[in-house]
Amino acid sequence: MIEKASREQVRRQNRFVVLSTLRRHTTLARVDLGRLTGLSLAAVTSITADLKDRGLITEVEEQPNPDANTRGRPRTYLRLRDDVAHVVTVKLSVDRVSLALVDYTGHQHAEAKFMVESSDMGGEAFITLLAREIKALMKTEPLLARTVMEITVATQGIVGKRNGSIIWSPTIAERQVELTAKLSKTLGITCTLYNDTNMIAEALHRQDTEKYSGNFVVVYIDRGVGMGIFIKNALYRGETGAAAEYGHSPFTPDGAACRCGKKGCLEAYIADYALYREAQKLPKETSPSAMFYGPEYIQNLRARARIGDAQAQKVFTDAGFALGVSLARTISLLDPSRIVLTGKAMQAYDLFKHGMNKGLESGLLAPLLDSVNLEVLPWDEDFILQGLLIKALKHLDEALVH
Repeated sequence: MIEKASREQVRRQNRFVVLSTLRRHTTLARVDLGRLTGLSLAAVTSITADLKDRGLITEVEEQPNPDANTRGRPRTYLRLRDDVAHVVTVKLSVDRVSLALVDYTGHQHAEAKFMVESSDMGGEAFITLLAREIKALMKTEPLLARTVMEITVATQGIVGKRNGSIIWSPTIAERQVELTAKLSKTLGITCTLYNDTNMIAEALHRQDTEKYSGNFVVVYIDRGVGMGIFIKNALYRGETGAAAEYGHSPFTPDGAACRCGKKGCLEAYIADYALYREAQKLPKETSPSAMFYGPEYIQNLRARARIGDAQAQKVFTDAGFALGVSLARTISLLDPSRIVLTGKAMQAYDLFKHGMNKGLESGLLAPLLDSVNLEVLPWDEDFILQGLLIKALKHLDEALVH
């Protein structure tokens, strides 16, 4: 009985591999599908026949070239059917929401973006607003909306893996918001929730499975600080889903005020509001909510540092040192092969770098530091959306391949 269950599990996993490969390469012949997946031609033939019977894939014959002197039957290719099902992805940021309607192949059909003062909203009001905007998006494509099977949401902050709740996030004033349950009930569609930096890690792993494989870490720095961890080629979320809440790990006891209400969090030393507080020489107890500045302030601060302003340079050096010390702790605990730094803050990496290296050297033995590839990746907002889409389509595959 156990052996039979194991065989069926392998067959099911191979179906997922074939679907994922077709989604990545769009159209493939069976022989190419076998080469890319490592499956035998017999296995590919059996699996694709099953997926075709389920209505998930279709065959496309090669169009003959009238100028070519060829013989025999045209080559047959396989591709996913785009009308199988659709998903809605939702990216929540501080005061901004991005929505997209995507088909089973991963092709986007509609999108919507809007600004909202969500950081001052309660949970019920925010969910009502979100449901209304998702409905509005689906109304732009009424035929596709009928087959929406999944809504996948990414947000900053701490999310609950078991109940799909926003435990804490700067995107919304209220804590312990049961987002997925209430959104699902309102819309009648399955809803899942993820941390946004975890989605960056998912996107990188999918983009280059050789480079971003095994054990690696993504650190995202912008208005906040986040981390995504891959262990043994799988996203690690911890028991409750709150693993790698890097920005709110303690950097120093009773330190600077953090946006989460605690003191001494790493975020309170390296996020943009931390740079503002340091540059303005405000007391460490100054709450982030009492600081008023725009992105142009941080841009100006970078410019001042680059032309030799010693005070501005010290702001970035001190922030870099805090980052380096925390990265040293991460390396000591996880021993990753690669650490990826990304986010808008990486526009100032040249200013952070000196302090960061000092922090790394102060907190880590040289052999450990030498074993890690440290990569700086220019920020691309699509990373989060790509990761969300990967998760959403994976959920569809699991629902459709029993």
